[in-house]
Amino acid sequence: MTALFQHHLPPAPAMLPYVPGRFYASQHARAVGGAVAMAANRLYCVPYVLARPGLFSAMAVGVTTGAAGLLRMALAADNGAGRPGAVIEEPLADAETTTGAALCPFAQPRWISAGVWWLLLCFSGTPSVRGTSTQAFSGGNTLLLGSAAADGGAGGGTTGSENGFFAPLAHQAGVPIMPNPPSGLSYLVNAAAPLPTLRAA
Repeated sequence: MTALFQHHLPPAPAMLPYVPGRFYASQHARAVGGAVAMAANRLYCVPYVLARPGLFSAMAVGVTTGAAGLLRMALAADNGAGRPGAVIEEPLADAETTTGAALCPFAQPRWISAGVWWLLLCFSGTPSVRGTSTQAFSGGNTLLLGSAAADGGAGGGTTGSENGFFAPLAHQAGVPIMPNPPSGLSYLVNAAAPLPTLRAA
């Protein structure tokens, strides 16, 4: 005699939709600092983990202390080895970094699938922005980046914070400047990094 048992799983909780106009941070950024000083003419490559797909219209970073200058941002895919790969969006409209949110809109809203992405940033000035902390465990970054420099590696226990990569890059207005794919990258290691967001469409 054969008996068939049917198991009923409880329904999964409904995922709230992305709300148009709201900004969403990476799912892996856990330790958030206050004002993080940015260097001019430097490419910052910050990992961005998107837990589920969505429609987005812009990239932004929160300016905590304004400074004269511009910000260029871009969205890059992961190269499959925990590094930024092909650039898929580079808005040519730079954002001023004097106060509030420095916003770089897409040419048109873009559907972005779940997974690991990279947000690239280059400042012409030296504002301070909302960023990831250098002195608190940020979780997930070392596994994502494959670096032994922080978060329990050589950086030591809970004092390290691996936040991505950097490279020299001169800011230029009105022309594509992001290397495709980014190259010559160095680990930020225990340096703080900007905390970029995506705006839902």
